[in-house]
Amino acid sequence: MLQTHVAFCIDESGSVSRIIKPLVEAYNQTVTDIRSSVLDEGQEASMTALAFGDRVLHHRILYAGQQVQTVKPLSYKDFNPSGLTPLFDSVYRAIKKLEELDDGKEGTSFVVSAITDGQENNSRDPGVPVTVRLIEEKTATDRWTFTFLVPNGKEDKFSVDYNIPRGNVQGWDTKTAEGTKEAFIVSSVAYRGFFKEKSAGIRSTKSFYSDTANLTVREARSSLSEITKQVQFIIPFETCQIRQCILDNGLEWIKGAAFYQLIKTEKRVHPYKLVALRVKTSRKVYCGQQARDMLGIGQATDIVRLVPGDHGKFDVFIQSTSINRKIPANTEVLYWPKVGSQKK
Repeated sequence: MLQTHVAFCIDESGSVSRIIKPLVEAYNQTVTDIRSSVLDEGQEASMTALAFGDRVLHHRILYAGQQVQTVKPLSYKDFNPSGLTPLFDSVYRAIKKLEELDDGKEGTSFVVSAITDGQENNSRDPGVPVTVRLIEEKTATDRWTFTFLVPNGKEDKFSVDYNIPRGNVQGWDTKTAEGTKEAFIVSSVAYRGFFKEKSAGIRSTKSFYSDTANLTVREARSSLSEITKQVQFIIPFETCQIRQCILDNGLEWIKGAAFYQLIKTEKRVHPYKLVALRVKTSRKVYCGQQARDMLGIGQATDIVRLVPGDHGKFDVFIQSTSINRKIPANTEVLYWPKVGSQKK
């Protein structure tokens, strides 16, 4: 069975104190998401978590080599935000812990994900140059992947300064709880993509964060129309046809007013169908022609293929013009009567 050993290096320097609660909550959710992704792909994964920045201890191992199915949630009380940012020293320690788990098998991979709200400023043992060289050596084996969440606007410089593939560096809004949650949603989506690609034969990646994972809520707000107050969501408890789902909830069936949630690969999404995006954190809903561009699925003349799990901070809903599309139980239907046309 394919095995991945994952390590998270979590910043607990003094500046993290303002977001420590949402940071820990978001991290715990990401572990849950990794657990689901691994199960979906029929793989195995272990988890290791380290904290760095504590003014007294500098580095702490929170747990190491635990199978993801048995990992218990962390509490914000497990952290002591203080001190500076020995980021690369923490990555070095993560590598050494994961090396202990290496069985030498071709199907075994390693991912080290580091999260910082600032910048490297205190690595001394063994220091930045030694760790960067070790990262390069491990990357060259095609079994190790290193990813970094860094403050917005620092991505390019970070990639150049430390020779990290740009596709493995993601920016995040380090100042707000919402930004923190969104950053970890992106990580969850990226991990799901990694495990899918591993099933297809890859062992490491230099493009961990896909282009669609770089979608920002700001882009949605500026490019699309917010329709949150114009729509409602329905969750059927049993698999049913989309028209019946609408009628069973006391609503009027209007052709084009119902949107199904993207939960499986759609081989043919026609160009005339609207696409709605819901922000996973705020639950605000946006729609417009630009949504197709933002998802990289073309515009006026393209019939495209859409794959779930590739869309970062958003849930995706696709307009349905069929009365008999099957809606799986416990998925969501978006109902937007304003865009409906032919009543039946």
